[in-house]
Amino acid sequence: MDKIPDMIIVGAGLSGLLTAWRCLDVKPDLTVLVIEASDHIAGDHTWSFNLTDVDESLREWIKPFIAYQWPRYDVKFPKRERTLEIPYCTGNSETLRACVAPHLESGRLQIMLETKVTTLNAERVILENEEMLEAACVLDARGFAPNENVFLGYQKFVGKVIKTKQPHGLINPIIMDATVKQLGGYRFVYCLPFTEHEILVEDTYYTDGSELSEGEVSARVDDYIEAHGWGDHEVVRQEKGILPITLAVDAEYPIYNKKTIYLDDVQQIGIRGGFYHAVTGYSFPSALMMAYEIAAEIYDGDIEMLPSFIAASQNSHWDNEHFFRLLNRMLFRAAEPEKRYKVLERFYKLPEDLIERFYWGGLTENDKARILIGKPPVPVTKALYNFSEKAFIKRERAQRERKVRDKA
Repeated sequence: MDKIPDMIIVGAGLSGLLTAWRCLDVKPDLTVLVIEASDHIAGDHTWSFNLTDVDESLREWIKPFIAYQWPRYDVKFPKRERTLEIPYCTGNSETLRACVAPHLESGRLQIMLETKVTTLNAERVILENEEMLEAACVLDARGFAPNENVFLGYQKFVGKVIKTKQPHGLINPIIMDATVKQLGGYRFVYCLPFTEHEILVEDTYYTDGSELSEGEVSARVDDYIEAHGWGDHEVVRQEKGILPITLAVDAEYPIYNKKTIYLDDVQQIGIRGGFYHAVTGYSFPSALMMAYEIAAEIYDGDIEMLPSFIAASQNSHWDNEHFFRLLNRMLFRAAEPEKRYKVLERFYKLPEDLIERFYWGGLTENDKARILIGKPPVPVTKALYNFSEKAFIKRERAQRERKVRDKA
C-alpha cells in the first residue's frame, strides 16, 4: 500500500471482512489493510441466519454473500416438531471471499497473511517482527478471547458437508434435531440441504467446558448420516467450532462500564468484542449491523470518533443481552444436563413472530414475560438460585478462588 491506510483491521474473519467490504463500498477513496495470522482469509466456515435478522435496507447489499436460501425450516424435539415459515439463509467462506475480491483487485483493500500482531492501539499496530504500522483507525477483529469478567458456557460442533450418491430427500433445513441422545448437555443435529445430493450435517452440543473431542463428535455425525440412509456418500469438507455462550457479565467489565472507555484503546468488533447472540452464538447479524454502522460513521467523515462509537455500541449490546444471559443461566445451571432440551422444546411452542424477534435480539417486555410465564421446564428452586446475575458472578468468582487455592 503506497500510503498510510485509512483503516487497519486485525483479523480476516467474518466481522473483519464484512466491515472492510461495507466501508470500501460506501467510501470510494478509502483504503483498508487487513492483517491475518493464517495463510488465507475468511477461514473455512458456514454462517447462517434468519432473513428477518437482517434489516430490509441491507438485504440487497448482502445478497452476494448468501450461498443458499430456504423459505422455511424445521425443528424437532422428543415431544414437538414444527415448521417455521421464516426464510433461512447461509453464506460461507467462499462467498465472503468473493464479496471482497473486487476491492482486492482495485488495490484499495490489501491483505497481509501469516502476520502476527503483538501490540495494537487505536492508531497503530506492532507486528511480531517489531514493524510498526499506523492508520487513522485500528479495529481488532481477531476472534474470541476469554475474559475473566465474562462468564461462559460453550456451544461446540463438528460438521460435514457430504455428497450422497442417491438424493438425500431433505427439503427444509433442520436447525435443531434434538431427538438425538442427549450426552451431558443440550445436543442437537443441524442439517442444511444445499442440493438434492449435497447436505451439511453438523452435531452441536452445549456444555460447560470448552474442550472439543473432534473425533468423538465426528463419529456421531457419521452415525446420524448412516441412520438417515445417507451412508453411500463422499465427504466434501469438514468444519468445527467452539462458540461462547454468555451466562453473565460483570458490571465492572471495562467494555460494559462507560466510565472506563479511553480513546486510545483499540476497539474490538465481532466475537472478540462480544457482538454475538448470547443464546445461539450466531454472529452474522451483529457483524453485519456493526459493519453497516461503522461504514456510516466513516461516510460522514467521523473515522477518528469510531473508538467511542464502537465502545458505546458494545455497552448497548451488553445491556440488550441481559435477558438472554438469564435464559442461558436457566439452560446451563438450572436444568439437568440431559434435560436441557426441554427449555428449547418449550420455547418452540411460542408464536412465530416472537421467535423471529428472539433471533434478531428485539424482544419486547411482553415477549420476555411470555417466555418466562407458565410451568418452568427447570426446577423452580434452581431457577431462583440462578436468577440474579450479580449473585451468580459472586459465586463463580468464589469458586474460581477455591480452585486456585486447591492447586496451590
